[in-house]
Amino acid sequence: MTNSMDIFLGIDGGGTKCKARLEDAQGNFLAEATAGPANAARNLTGSVKAVLEATEKAIAKANIKGLTLNHIHAGIGLAGINIPKIKQLFLKQSLPFASWHLTTDLHIACLGAHLGQDGAIVIVGTGSSGIATFDGLQLEVGGHGFVVGDKGSGAWLGKMAISLCLEMLDGIIPRNQLCDQVMKQLNCVKPYDLVSLTLEAKPAFYASIAPFILQLAANQQQDALELVKQGATYVNKLCHRLLINSHRLSLIGGITQPLMPYLDSQLQNMIEPAKASPEQGAILYSKSQLNGNSLS
Repeated sequence: MTNSMDIFLGIDGGGTKCKARLEDAQGNFLAEATAGPANAARNLTGSVKAVLEATEKAIAKANIKGLTLNHIHAGIGLAGINIPKIKQLFLKQSLPFASWHLTTDLHIACLGAHLGQDGAIVIVGTGSSGIATFDGLQLEVGGHGFVVGDKGSGAWLGKMAISLCLEMLDGIIPRNQLCDQVMKQLNCVKPYDLVSLTLEAKPAFYASIAPFILQLAANQQQDALELVKQGATYVNKLCHRLLINSHRLSLIGGITQPLMPYLDSQLQNMIEPAKASPEQGAILYSKSQLNGNSLS
C-alpha cells in the first residue's frame, strides 16, 4: 500500500540513455536525471549501473534531507526485458529500493502515453518497436534488436547509410551526396576508415548519424530521401498492425517528429500526443503494483 510520505521513482532505460524521475505520492515532480545506456539484453551489469546512477543523480537534485535509495518505490522499464531470460536475470539483482517492479520500456511508455488506459504506441528512437494494450492483454511488435530488427529507427538509418558509403567506395553504386556528406561527417576517406569505426560500435553510434540523414532528406537529397521513406514504410506497417486492437495511437522517440511527414496521411491524422512521459508511466506501474492493481 502507498501512503502520503512515499517517494516514487520512474526509470526509462533504453539503448542510448537511462532517465530517472522522482515524484512524491501526490504526483508532484521532485527531480529528474539521466545516465548512460540501460539495455539489459546488451549489458545487464551496465543496465543496473545506469539505473542506480540516474537515481542517485535525481536524489542529489531533489535535495531532500535524508532521502536515500531505500526510501524510494521504483517502477523500472528497460529495453531488453521483453526477453524472458534477461528479465529473470535482472530480477535476481539486488537493488536497494524500498520496493521495485520491473517491466519493459515499451510498457511504461504506453502506460504514460495513455495514463494507464488501453492504447497503442510506437517508439522510433535508437531502435523501433510498438505495443498495444487492450482488455488486460499486451501485443508487442518489433523491438527485436539492432542486428536483426529495429527497422526505420535511428540506428537502422545510420547502419544503412554506412553500408551505402561502402558500396560507393567499392564502385558498386555511383558517387552521391548522401555518402559524401556522411563520410565527411565521420571524418573518413577510405573503406577501412569506416569499417574501423564499426568494429565495436553500439547502436547509439549509428543512431547519432540519423539526424544528419533526416536533414538531408528534408532538403530533398534523393538518396537520403529514399532511405528515410523506406524506414517510414516499415513504421507505417508497425502502426497499422497495432491499430487492429486499438483506436488510440501515440508515437514517441528521438526521431519521431522528423519522420512524421513520411508516414501515410491516415496515420498522421490519427496520431495523438502522449499524455505523459515513459518515466511517469513507470511510476504509474509502481503504484499499481504496490496497490495490488494490474495495469496491462
